[in-house]
Amino acid sequence: MREYILDQSQSRLPYGTFSMLVRVVKNWRARRQLRQLASLDDYLLKDIGLSRGEISEMRRMPLTMDMQWEADRLRLIASRSGGRVD
Repeated sequence: MREYILDQSQSRLPYGTFSMLVRVVKNWRARRQLRQLASLDDYLLKDIGLSRGEISEMRRMPLTMDMQWEADRLRLIASRSGGRVD
């Protein structure tokens, strides 16, 4: 748990006046990686713990939103509700 908290705090470091620009660039790079993940077959995606639905949902998020945090939040909601996200 300690490592998770440290990782979350480091990923949300303030960048002063450039914080929004840094977040947009970071999310743009992550979207490029999501495009590569989307090209994998379903078996490999399941092996790494992702689904095509999660990938497409993350690709639709605005560039200003932290996609990793949002994906973790959606997984937590799905685990609490028995696999369904409202």
